[in-house]
Amino acid sequence: MKNKQTAPFGSWLSEVSAELVAEKGTRLGHMQVFDGKAYWLESRPELKGQGVIVCFDGTQSNVVSPSAFNVGSKAHEYGGGDFLVCQRGLILTQRESQALYCCSFEGELQALTDTAAEGQENRYADFSISPCETLLFAVRERHQDGQVYNELVVFNFANQQLSVIAEGADFYAAPRISPDGKRLAWVQWFHPQMPWDGTELWVADVSTDGSLSAQHQVCGGSEESVVQPQWSQDGCLHFISDRSGWWNLYAFRDGVLNALMPTDNDCALPMWNFGYSTYCLTPDQRVYLVFFEEGQQQLAEIDVETGKVTLLELPFRDYPGQLHFGHDPSGNECLYFIAGSPVQSTAVYCFDIASGKYESVSSDGALPVANDWISLAKPVTFTSATGAAAHAYFYEPMNPNYQGENDEKPPLIVMSHGGPTGATTTTLDWAIQYWTSRGFAVVDVNYTGSTGFGRAYRDALRGQWGVSDVNDCVYAARYLVEDELVDGDRLLIRGGSAGGLTTLCALTFTDDFAAGMSRYGVADLEALAGDTHKFEARYLDSLVGPYPESRELYQQRSPIHHAQHLSCPLLVLQGSDDKVVPPSQSEAMVAALAEKDIPHAYIEFAGEGHGFRQRETIISALQAELYFYRKVLGINSKEVLPEIKISGF
Repeated sequence: MKNKQTAPFGSWLSEVSAELVAEKGTRLGHMQVFDGKAYWLESRPELKGQGVIVCFDGTQSNVVSPSAFNVGSKAHEYGGGDFLVCQRGLILTQRESQALYCCSFEGELQALTDTAAEGQENRYADFSISPCETLLFAVRERHQDGQVYNELVVFNFANQQLSVIAEGADFYAAPRISPDGKRLAWVQWFHPQMPWDGTELWVADVSTDGSLSAQHQVCGGSEESVVQPQWSQDGCLHFISDRSGWWNLYAFRDGVLNALMPTDNDCALPMWNFGYSTYCLTPDQRVYLVFFEEGQQQLAEIDVETGKVTLLELPFRDYPGQLHFGHDPSGNECLYFIAGSPVQSTAVYCFDIASGKYESVSSDGALPVANDWISLAKPVTFTSATGAAAHAYFYEPMNPNYQGENDEKPPLIVMSHGGPTGATTTTLDWAIQYWTSRGFAVVDVNYTGSTGFGRAYRDALRGQWGVSDVNDCVYAARYLVEDELVDGDRLLIRGGSAGGLTTLCALTFTDDFAAGMSRYGVADLEALAGDTHKFEARYLDSLVGPYPESRELYQQRSPIHHAQHLSCPLLVLQGSDDKVVPPSQSEAMVAALAEKDIPHAYIEFAGEGHGFRQRETIISALQAELYFYRKVLGINSKEVLPEIKISGF
């Protein structure tokens, strides 16, 4: 066995560099399968976050979108459903102009929509094309004169005309045309509901020009979340609903509703993005379905005729919303999906159904470091402030060259994910390994409100944002301190977006933490209620309370109004172009810290939005955070890092 050097936790030198994290930071997005090939969207940090469409043809993977074309929808700000593949080629949205294009397989580019007039922008997403490929259905988000209108539209290739076919709801998603081209299903909802709170499933007859008639609601409402409508080849409508308290899969035909796998497990994800697919249908009455079990996902096959459910023996425990049935170029039945595991980063996989073999088609799958650098996630369930159970994953420090000093416990980084309906997984995350390989312990918390534990767990955060999530993060840290796994005097907390609010509240309203980092975090709930995009404009109604009736509560929960209680150092990172949580939020928090002479550092990254996408930003943000933690905790290391200015320190 290799002798390890003894050195303080947090000081270790690591092969998991910030450059490696950025290199592995390619984001995998929307996916389609067509004509024996798989297509998916990649956002590449080395191209400053440019979105490219990659195709796997059975032998190799290549970029097939135009070289200078940045693919990506900004609908709902989070996008998704950015392209569609058909006989005509690629239907795709350009990120800068949000115009809609058709790119033939030979590379010829045709604009389907004009760039919007001055003061107007049209954003398109979530496409579906008729069997004869004359009608293209889509969601359109129209920004005009300071207002935002959401609609369903159809583009008629015969006359090159775009028409509105459904309007009046606040939001639309998932227009799906039936295999015979005669019916269209879609999901719609209204403020103040979010799509995981309450949606409606509608169906209408479709005429030859794409117009709709006989529109009627199938199911759903303000307290039922219905998502992911799909048609089987024989015209049966499928969808996922949480009417039972869990997102389960249903089939609907001739007025009869049938639960295909009734289970106390979620089978869907919160619809932050367009184009999610956690199940797929085959022509011969089989269904492949991803479901959560104790916070981790698995893939199963359902025989619709017999009801038999077979769990597929695959190593993956994270399937982030892209599962598709198809064939490879040889005609073999395949599943294409995005997945990850504790020892494999998220990648695109092809699974041969007959042989049970799978392969990564988006990367070579090789680890950039040896296995003994990897800290594996350990599920943790603990009792939180209310006496209810909360969930997290714990990562121990791991480095083949180092061990901590005698009687020393490692510093702990508490991670609070975004959403807050998001969920953390056990998938190998190089950003976590960046910390554990340097001697930090990490706990990644699935706090109250997270997905994967049923509707009741999500709804438990209603009216409690900034309270229950904060308590869960605090109690996760205390649980690990009590078990003598970490140093209670060196607790750190970090989070972005909604997780940034959790972080700021934990630092402001508790005394447990020595320092923290907020990445485009919410500091002022009242300001956010009046200055955010349409999709989340009423989200706080359920998370906090209706505004302005609950104004006092908004102020009580907002760290910006209680900076005098914050006494530990804080690092604030922000994107200059963020439309979800504008820079004004971070700037106000920094001003309050400066006024109180609290140690802090503020870095704003030009050209970045809600989520850092550029290689240089990812590297700089990680190195700045590591420098900050080591400085405030007094950890000396031989690792050379760019210095950042810490005011008041």
